Parts: sequence; structure tokens; C-alpha cells
Amino acid sequence: MKKILIIDDDTSLCYGMKRVLSGRYSVSTVSSSEEAFEHLGNGSFSLILLDYRLGSENGLEVLEKIKELSRTVPVVMLTAFGTSDTVLDSFKLGAADFLVKPVDYEELTDCIEKYARPEKISCGEDALPVEELGETGSAFVGSSRKIRDVFKLIATVANSNTPVFITGESGTGKELIAGLVHERSHRRDKPFVVINCAAIPRELLESELFGYVKGAFTGAHQDRTGKFEAAHTGTLFLDEIGELPVELQSKMLRVLQNGTIERLGSNKSVHVDVRIVSATNRNIAELIAAGEFRSDLFYRLNVVDIKLPPLRERTDDIPPLAAFFAAKYSLEAGKSICCIDREVVDIFRAYSWPGNIREMQNVIKKAVILSSSNRITESDIQLAGQEAEKPESSSAAVWEYFFAKFPSDTLNSSVEELEKILIEKSLLKNSNHLTHTAEELGITRVTLNAKMKKYGINI
Repeated sequence: MKKILIIDDDTSLCYGMKRVLSGRYSVSTVSSSEEAFEHLGNGSFSLILLDYRLGSENGLEVLEKIKELSRTVPVVMLTAFGTSDTVLDSFKLGAADFLVKPVDYEELTDCIEKYARPEKISCGEDALPVEELGETGSAFVGSSRKIRDVFKLIATVANSNTPVFITGESGTGKELIAGLVHERSHRRDKPFVVINCAAIPRELLESELFGYVKGAFTGAHQDRTGKFEAAHTGTLFLDEIGELPVELQSKMLRVLQNGTIERLGSNKSVHVDVRIVSATNRNIAELIAAGEFRSDLFYRLNVVDIKLPPLRERTDDIPPLAAFFAAKYSLEAGKSICCIDREVVDIFRAYSWPGNIREMQNVIKKAVILSSSNRITESDIQLAGQEAEKPESSSAAVWEYFFAKFPSDTLNSSVEELEKILIEKSLLKNSNHLTHTAEELGITRVTLNAKMKKYGINI
């Protein structure tokens, strides 16, 4: 039975509505916001009816607080003062609808049927329940030993100014962890600035980081601050730091040593108070050995090292992660997914997740969209390698299959055909996210953009 909460100080109106609705719904009535929040803390409701003028209280303020507690519960405003300002203010704060007193009971029941959330359905023992997503839900979910160790390390170092170096495979959540470090620090109310060193052309990266002055180069028509200045007093997250060109590494080192930067075209030093968090999915030791990354810069950046495990090494976290993403995308899609079949969870546990958390996000998002019921079943999921019939596994058979399917006159055109297909499939898998696609293909975003232009791939 759907649960309705009526918040109104008009006791006779509450009695009348409860008498009319009680046959079809479980109805609770309160006369103040204090009582309302107590009820909300003890359980969830399918719909709330809220008086616009609640005694000496402002109903809009109560509405705002309700939405802070649960943005998904529909709230219908009640008032005898249905002015345009009243209606617009209510909708702006998230009200689902508006009923004018005296309330027409037929209109009231129609409104409830239209907006009330579906009742929670028991999943049974053969399925993983999907709980309602709270306001504070973080996409970095887990309680495995490795993740608890990561959280413990973040709690220990977050409130210092120490540089943090995050390593892990693509898709393991490095930017999320960088954000957590910032959120738990004394800089939490200051800027959190992100720059992906692999996504910006080498010739533009210096100006993006350090800014420039008017006339520094052709097209520099006015002064511009860089990411370091934008992050002043806050945190600068240098994603894919392993892609930082060698010629910029010495300049980066000077910033870390002196706490000052110089804009392009200027010899004036500008003080910056910035906490550096950097990340990479590359083997920095190999880059240093190859002369592609300065060891002294690495030692400056790698004061605290956070290693993120791949998803295949934290299988205990797979069920809660799957439930989290199912709740998130169910909410976005306006669906009511309540559970994930146990067979799906078993498949997820056995799968290697080469794209890690990012891949799981995409798989669950697609499953929520494809689901025709209130649960995710095996038929709703598509994992990499399962979408198409595969040719024989030998190299000769693979090429025979490819040339038969995509006949071309030359080797170059055949390779280009294959390259285009791989890019298109990776774009689809990563929801057209260019940086993630480039990472998966093992190329820079600049190279990806060039190849997309070459093959006429538009997104």
C-alpha cells in the first residue's frame, strides 16, 4: 500500500483527506515540520502533501528541506493562495504539483495516482535489492579490504598540503579519489581544478597550465590565467601526468619547489598556493628509465602514493557498486528498478572488467534502459565480447573473417576500415566520452580527434 504523508496545521482538512484516502493508501498526518521530519527519518513515503502556509512556518522552506533529505519523493503543495508567484516558487524548489484549497477529493486522488512513487517490491532471495539513492551517494562505493585501506589513507593525509600521487588502471576512479582528497581537506570550500594532460595538444598545454599575457603569441589578445592560478588556495588535479611533455616537466618542478609560476610572455613571478594531486595509468618507473619522465619531479609528486586496485581484485565490491549504479541510472531514466537478478550478480563477479568501474557504469546504464520490468535480468546486460558472433580464434581465421566482411583493394584501406570500426565501437562503449575512449584505445585524445576527423566520425 502506498504511503502518503500530509503536512498541514488544518486538523479538519487533514481528517477529511485521511478519511477519503485511507481505504486505498496508508495515510499519516502531522501539523508541523518537526513532526514531518521525524516521520521522514523513520521511513519513506510514496508522496507528500504539504501546506504552503504551515502556521508560522514557510511551506517553501519545509519543501526545500524535504528535497535535501530525499529529492525523489514527490511533493504536492496545498494552499488557498494560488498566486503565480506561489506556484512558480514551488515548482522551482521541486514541487510536483499544486492543489488549491478547498481540495477537490477526486482531483486529489487523481494527483496521487499520477505522482506517487510505486511501492517497493520485495526482490526475494534470488536478487540483489537496489536501494533508493541518497543525496550524498558517492560513486566510489566499497567495503573490501583494499578499498578500506584507500579510505583510511585518504582520511590520514587529506587535511595536509602533501602532494598525492594516484595510480591505477583506466576506469578505476582516480578522479573520484582526487575529489575525495579535496573534499576531506581544509581546502574543501576552495577551487578543485582538473586538467587532463593527455587531452590537450602539447603546444597548448603550457598556456593552459600557466596562462599567458597579451601578445605572448599570435592570437593572445588579452591576459589569461592558467589552471595553477585558477586553483589558488585550492587543489589542482593533474590527470594523466605521465603524458606531460618533458619540456614542461622542469617548469612544473620549479612551481613545486618555489610555489610560483610565470605566465607565457611574462617574467613576473606569481605566487600560487595550490595542493597538487596527480594521477596516471602508466608505469612511471618505465617512463623514468626511458628518459620520458624526470625522477626529481616524480619524487616531488609522489609524497603520498594511493594505489587503486582494478575491479577484478575487489569482487566483494561488485554487488554494492552494481546496486549503486542501478539506483543512479534508474533515477535518471525515470524508472523504478528495484533489484538485480542473482544470475546477473554472479556473471558480474566472474567477469574480468577490463574497463573497471567506468565499464560497469556503462553496462548498468544500458541495462536500466533496456529493462522492460522493475529488475535487471541476464537478458538486459551486454558485456564486452558478447555482442557479436565471433569468428574462429586463429589469426588466419580472424583475418579471413575480416576481409570477407570488409573487402578492400589495399592493406592500408583494410587497416583503416578496422581502425574506424574499433574507434566507433569504443565510442559507443564509452558513451562518446573522448578521453575515456582514447584511454581504452591506447592513444591520446589529440590523435583520436584527428582519426575521427579523418574517418568522418561525428558524435
